[in-house]
Amino acid sequence: MILDNSHNAFSQLLTEQGRYVIRVDGVDWYNYSGFMVPAYLPHCCPTITQETALNVLRESGRPFVRWDSQFGKAKGGEWWYVIRKGTWSLRQCSANTRSKIRRGCKWLYARPLTVEEVLQTGYDVCIKAEKRHAITGSVLSRELYERKIQAAASVVGTLEFFGVFSGDKLVAYSENYIQNKAAFWESIWYDPEFLPKYSSYVLVDAMLNYYLNERKFVYVSDGSRSIYHRTQVQNFLMTVFGFTKEYAILSVLYAGMFKAVVNMVYPFRYIVWFVSDRCSSDLIDRAGAVLRQEYIRKACKLL
Repeated sequence: MILDNSHNAFSQLLTEQGRYVIRVDGVDWYNYSGFMVPAYLPHCCPTITQETALNVLRESGRPFVRWDSQFGKAKGGEWWYVIRKGTWSLRQCSANTRSKIRRGCKWLYARPLTVEEVLQTGYDVCIKAEKRHAITGSVLSRELYERKIQAAASVVGTLEFFGVFSGDKLVAYSENYIQNKAAFWESIWYDPEFLPKYSSYVLVDAMLNYYLNERKFVYVSDGSRSIYHRTQVQNFLMTVFGFTKEYAILSVLYAGMFKAVVNMVYPFRYIVWFVSDRCSSDLIDRAGAVLRQEYIRKACKLL
């Protein structure tokens, strides 16, 4: 399912948000956490050649570019996306999950949000969610946050919002990127006060019904495999809501100096991962993620 790349609304949205976006050999790329990735959801990403990736590396000046291929065709391996496809029904859940959703719906309700609603109350939810995890820097500055949200009104249909309410109060919401009949749940924010009332269950149930049943999307996704090992969200979605792994092949191309550093440190990856799992350090986390990414890249080459 290839996207008509003559007009990529997703890359236009990213540009409106102030992200660094380039087009190389007819393919759009953007800066994600300091490196370059294609501006497409995996089911509609164009074929990427080594030559194109090298041109992106040169033009962007980033330390590496990353892309994947064979989404849904690879039979297994170390690289995957966590997705849910097909119709959604509460009958597909365990009795315990159905009970939590029903109890949550007694206190809370979920629905799509307007851009104006997110601008008014979304930032407060983000701040409360950040305090819950005790990790600073995960929330954008107010100025950048508002630019990101307002871009959704400029490029309609590419970034949507879905929220959970207690009365008139927004207590959780999701930022969902839309492309070619699929939804990527990029960021989900929870006010911790309402998690005991099952706000997470109410939100996921409502979004699955909205995107899979009402709008007949091909799939919804929480994104690719986490290489930081600090989140339990994907395990929650797979064990509770029946999300599955959709496998793909990971490719990475490094700039010369960065490649030399990765090759030098790679033999010590288990030490870095050990420290990363026990030490809250952004530098160690990033180093561990790059080395895990390299481990996955090497594994994919063996398939």
